[in-house]
Amino acid sequence: MHGHNFKVNARLYGNLNKKGMVIDLDKAKNALDEICNEFDHKVMLSELSADSKNKAGEIRIKEKTYKIADEDVVFLPIQSTTAEYVVEYIANRLKEKFKAQNLNLNIFVEMEENYDSSACFFD
Repeated sequence: MHGHNFKVNARLYGNLNKKGMVIDLDKAKNALDEICNEFDHKVMLSELSADSKNKAGEIRIKEKTYKIADEDVVFLPIQSTTAEYVVEYIANRLKEKFKAQNLNLNIFVEMEENYDSSACFFD
């Protein structure tokens, strides 16, 4: 387990609608903020990991046990909490949020761990 501060950027690609837009940028920004707020200032763990357990504020990862309040932990439905899996999760969540509008969007999401290190996912 280790920590990072992330900067997330998203680009949405698609056909122009009758208003000359691919998507309302305020709605896209709000959707991205909503997704990121779910794990902002949280310990992110994979809910698929056999080592990650949260019982009465305790999380066991390999041989170590951490005491972390339940409200400070978020379990994500991803293989591992690498930047690559997290950025794919964000992109898929964005796509899902706009699925009902039949926008046929392609989504590019980049998550920077620092100024010279990032992971990208393009759908």
